[in-house]
Amino acid sequence: MTTTKGNSKPKSSTKTVVPPAPLPPLQFPSVIARQPEAGVHYDSLGIPFQDPVGDCTMDLQTFFGAPAIAKIVGTGQIIFHSMGDSGVGHSEQEIVAEAMASDINNANHELGPSFMVHLGDVIYGPNKQANYVDRFYRMYDHYNRLIFAIPGNHDGEIFPATDPGTLDAFKTNFCTPGPAQPPLAQQYGYLMPHQPGPYWHLQAPFVDIIALYSNADENLGVINNAKVGPKQKNWLQARLTAIAKARTSANRKALLIAVHHPPYARGFSNTKYGHPGSPEMLQDIDDCCANAGILPDAVLAGHTHSYQHYVRTQTLNGVECKIPYLIIGTGGIGLQKIPAPTGVRNSTGDVLYYSAFKDYGYLTITASKTHLQLLFTAVVATHREVREQITVDLASQRIM
Repeated sequence: MTTTKGNSKPKSSTKTVVPPAPLPPLQFPSVIARQPEAGVHYDSLGIPFQDPVGDCTMDLQTFFGAPAIAKIVGTGQIIFHSMGDSGVGHSEQEIVAEAMASDINNANHELGPSFMVHLGDVIYGPNKQANYVDRFYRMYDHYNRLIFAIPGNHDGEIFPATDPGTLDAFKTNFCTPGPAQPPLAQQYGYLMPHQPGPYWHLQAPFVDIIALYSNADENLGVINNAKVGPKQKNWLQARLTAIAKARTSANRKALLIAVHHPPYARGFSNTKYGHPGSPEMLQDIDDCCANAGILPDAVLAGHTHSYQHYVRTQTLNGVECKIPYLIIGTGGIGLQKIPAPTGVRNSTGDVLYYSAFKDYGYLTITASKTHLQLLFTAVVATHREVREQITVDLASQRIM
């Protein structure tokens, strides 16, 4: 209706009423497409490094011996820890380290955690080799179990005056060829695992762990581009194909992929909410999984300084699978804000941002023939509290 001035009567007019467009569902755009930095191309990211040779495979029995492995198998499961982003030497790092150490069962080793998988950023800042003393060996002196690790971006960063070679300190401490132990490990009475390089495959009872090095960029993970080369992606393809061929209904081991940069993450570093996801890196991983005809049962990452839980829906051989993607960058570095809200999906609807916690803590993983359990424990001073427990049924590859 319109109104005119003076003595004129109001006269009606016909107007088409257009209903408002429906509001789009809440989404987290950082897993759909990253925000590129001006003038920076993905193929320019990363620092070239010397790739390891061979299949980069380790067998846990090599470290434990057959009798110890037999005891683990006899329990019907294997237990181990994981966390990342620890290497600052703060008191928070120490309380997480002590909490994990208290889980160890020295009387019956097979009933407690057998080892740890560190998700990277073992050492922050310059003088890395010197800082291994207080930020690693002394920090974990009560954790009398093997610690396997993948480098984070800070482990690969270069400081010309103190750390001129990428990964030098990491390789000195984690990749010294056996049977020799690194000098600092000998000095502090610590047993290191002789990893073949910054990426590796660990074969253990009930679980295969594929560990990837996502290089040294501050935001985005890289396993394959024009600068760093295709060798790691080719290796990943070969290892996933071998695991898929070895898998039978009677030998259905859990498959974990561990990588420092998270494939999915809601934050952006310039907002102090962490880091974005790495869609190009994820595509490389997806390519290898598709070619091998296999999917991970869970994906573990660090880099963002909080705990975040995403659930990805994928289809394999006509079967819908639900795969947890977890961020456990909670090992000691200062915590970052939690991106809110949880319960939102990406634009295609196949990824759910399920939960998040701003806590220091660690993950306890238990793998058996039938299930994979992922349990996040928050640590505050001497207090520990389970924040979340996730159980994956391996036969259906769905979260229970």
